[in-house]
Amino acid sequence: MVGTTVEWFDFFIYATAASLVFSTVFFPDLGDNVGLLASFATLGVAFLARPVGAFIFGHLGDRVGRRTTLIITLSVMGGSTGLIGLLPTWDAIGIWAPILLTSLRFLQGVAVGGEWGGAVLMSVENAPKSRIRFYGSMPQIASPLALVLATVVMYFVAKLPEDDLMSWGWRIPFLTGFLQVVIGMVIRLGVSESEEFEAVKDKGEVKGHPVLDVLRTMPGRVVAGVGLQASVIVLFYLITTYMLSMAVDSHGFTRSDTLMILLVAAVVDLLAMVAVGVLSDKFSAWKMFTAGVVFTGLFAFPLFALYDTGNVALMTVAFTLALVLGHATTYAVVSSMTAELFPTEVRYSGVALCSAFSGVAWAAPTPLVAAALVPTDGSVHWWPLPAVLVVTAVISLVAAAAARRGAQAVAEPGPGVANEPEPLSGEMDEIRTVPAAPAAPERV
Repeated sequence: MVGTTVEWFDFFIYATAASLVFSTVFFPDLGDNVGLLASFATLGVAFLARPVGAFIFGHLGDRVGRRTTLIITLSVMGGSTGLIGLLPTWDAIGIWAPILLTSLRFLQGVAVGGEWGGAVLMSVENAPKSRIRFYGSMPQIASPLALVLATVVMYFVAKLPEDDLMSWGWRIPFLTGFLQVVIGMVIRLGVSESEEFEAVKDKGEVKGHPVLDVLRTMPGRVVAGVGLQASVIVLFYLITTYMLSMAVDSHGFTRSDTLMILLVAAVVDLLAMVAVGVLSDKFSAWKMFTAGVVFTGLFAFPLFALYDTGNVALMTVAFTLALVLGHATTYAVVSSMTAELFPTEVRYSGVALCSAFSGVAWAAPTPLVAAALVPTDGSVHWWPLPAVLVVTAVISLVAAAAARRGAQAVAEPGPGVANEPEPLSGEMDEIRTVPAAPAAPERV
């Protein structure tokens, strides 16, 4: 959890800096609007880089090991983040400044593309059998935790005088990347390799081309894994990006107000995910996931109706309900559910591909599609956005049904939950035994 928090912190501070300073520091000759678009374009580069990271680190994770691969992803992320803090600006080297910035952002995306799958597997493959879901939720909890930390840091950085912010203030959060590498490395070097992967190595079952094996023999499971994350990702990015921008443009909120709303939402989401992680080992995770997706679809229109009032209290209630009952209930368990889809020898590759393609399919386009359908100035009615959310909920429900069948089809021993996938009903109501037929008398 700590290692993944470090990586997500690096990822999130870039998003905030892109909206606050990068258009001025790296794209000053393009004007305010075009410069901001160019700044956000560098933000999107990381999502396109995730599949590259999934191919590279999925291969390494299933060939070399989870632990070694996670050490590499941490080094790439922390190093590229620290180097962003050292970059010369447009005024110093001209066009090379945004080129170098985009290159380092691409490396951040590559690292994230390999990070999530490895963190999930190191958690679930080493977890006690009775705590599989809770351990699997830890890398998920790292996301809102990192969002809280990044929002707090950037909130105080944004309060610096304008000249200080543009000259050196924005560099401080990025330079911490070098320190974070040291902290994360100490933690990860003290973690043992996954027991499940060690068993695969001992049996000589390591695959030569695990990524290709997954794409060739299990494309349906990858599609199901991507579909699982449709509603939860679209809901999260609507709230944390588009709806906050709309609060400024349409409802007249200040940027400080929006950062505080985001901070409150992230804290609530963090606490809810811890609770869901605990409960999901006591109740069926599949039922909990389904309930969360259904709530997302049913609450889509009320969410936007409450938000459209412009009342801070009602907006906070809407965000809290959406994050607790729609996001936390699904995001906390989707990691271990995805891990169930693939056998151990190709599990890193399969999980990494699901995560990377989910980012490309759902996270990257959500703010752009939302702004295209409904401009943030409030000039167009908001109804298309909850309609999109309902469609993604349907996609996730269909994917969940397919994923449960895929989890049951994994015949070889996997991590706890993958060893014994839950039956389609979610739980065994009772075990019925049939009396054995009387044995035939022996012949002498």
